[in-house]
Amino acid sequence: MFNNFYRKFKKYYFKILRSNGSPHSLAMAVALGFFVACFIPTGGHTIVILPLAFLFRTDKILAFAATWIANPYTIPFMYPTFCFVGSKILGVDMSFRFVDKEVVKVINNFSWYNLMHLGEEFALSFFVGGFIFGIILGGLGYYFTYRMVTLYRNKKGKKTGMLKD
Repeated sequence: MFNNFYRKFKKYYFKILRSNGSPHSLAMAVALGFFVACFIPTGGHTIVILPLAFLFRTDKILAFAATWIANPYTIPFMYPTFCFVGSKILGVDMSFRFVDKEVVKVINNFSWYNLMHLGEEFALSFFVGGFIFGIILGGLGYYFTYRMVTLYRNKKGKKTGMLKD
């Protein structure tokens, strides 16, 4: 399983490095995707990321793919953390155990009624926490993608003699 994951990661890693976009455009696509994945609940990612990718003139496919950091394997960890951190910032008294239990309950038996039943404080906590984590992960995604693409292209350019010293 890990070997298969590594192989796919490596494949997409090189696709990003070899794409034609500028390092800024590629890094911005990853940053936007990470931000949207954190701030917008699952199900709304595509509706939000595509207009943002057009607005910021970034790689649409990469931006969409970056939203998949919020996936069935990571959501049970991410969403309770967002709610817990958001509740602490808002001064709402929610324990991590309570937040985790409620989020898992909604994830396992999703309905709009169950989601709305969580309440206004819960939703506001999610958005505040998601916004903060979106800014942090988006910034980290931008930095590492920009650096990765720039280093790869500089190294490739020196090998082929295309870069001037």
